[in-house]
Parts: sequence; C-alpha cells; structure tokens
Amino acid sequence: MRELIEDNIYTILANEYNELLLDYVLLSFNDEYCGQESHKKVVIEAILIFNTRKRVGNSLEHPYFYVDENKMCCVKYSVEDFFCNSELWGSITSSFSESYMTYWGAFSDQPYPTTYSKEDFYRINDLLFPIQFRNELEIYIWNDEFSNYFDDGKDWWGTALWSVYDKQMNRFVIIGASLSD
Repeated sequence: MRELIEDNIYTILANEYNELLLDYVLLSFNDEYCGQESHKKVVIEAILIFNTRKRVGNSLEHPYFYVDENKMCCVKYSVEDFFCNSELWGSITSSFSESYMTYWGAFSDQPYPTTYSKEDFYRINDLLFPIQFRNELEIYIWNDEFSNYFDDGKDWWGTALWSVYDKQMNRFVIIGASLSD
C-alpha cells in the first residue's frame, strides 16, 4: 500500500479547494482485499499519513496522531447515503453518535465560510469516484474514539471518517473531518 501522491486530485484540492478543510488520503491497495480488515489497515495508514502533513483540517500545529486499534469500530455505509446531499444521517447504532455528520454535511457546512457549491462537491467526487464504478464502491464510516485526530472536532464542529474502496481502480480514499475553532 502506498499513498498516491502523484494523483491529480491532490493538485486540484491544493490549488482550487484550499479552503476545503476535509482531509483526503488516496492509497493504492495491492494486497488481497479482505473487506473490513482491509479498511481498518488503510484507516490506520491514513492517520499516520496525517502526521506527515503540515496542515490537517484547519490546524497548522497538530499533535502527533495515534491509533488505538482496540477502539476501532465501523459500520457499512451505502453508496446512496454517502453521496446524498442531506445534512445529517441519524441513528447509527453501537458506539456512534446519535446524529453523525454526512459527507455532504462535512463538505458544505464547514465552520468557516467558503464559496464551494454542490457543483464543486460533484466535481471532486467525479474525480475521486468515477460514476461508472460508483455502485461497486464499498464504504465504511468509522467511530471517533480510536484516535486523537478527532479531538478538535469533538470539542467544536463535529467528526467523521469514511474509508471508500474502489475495486475497479484498486484504491482506497479516506476522508476525514475534525476541526477546531
């Protein structure tokens, strides 16, 4: 597994969406795919990659992020819910919050004003997840108890982390949200 730093989406996010405070990580995946266990591996790797970045969320001085694998928990997330443009997705059971942030909500309802629109959301997702493969994506949403990455968002705006496996492109996209004021 390796980060796909040469992927054009990183350039687009840095140049055209530099006020978007979501954290994206793209990873190739050459191991045998094992469902939730593969997702867990790439989420751990993504958190470690955040440690190499200057800016994570809206913080230029973030702490070293750790992962406690024993506290990791996820729920399978449907493609329809993932790309839906509603603000909240309620009633996730187990150790999840009663109302958990959606991907659209994390994109569109950031705590600082941006000019990004639904068209921007669609554009980024067309680049990340080609439409012809979307129905085959496997998506999990993760709890926010396994890493201090989520501390800022718990304190203020909210948290979310999705792992998305695209078997056609043999890659994962991890999207995290956790912001402080």
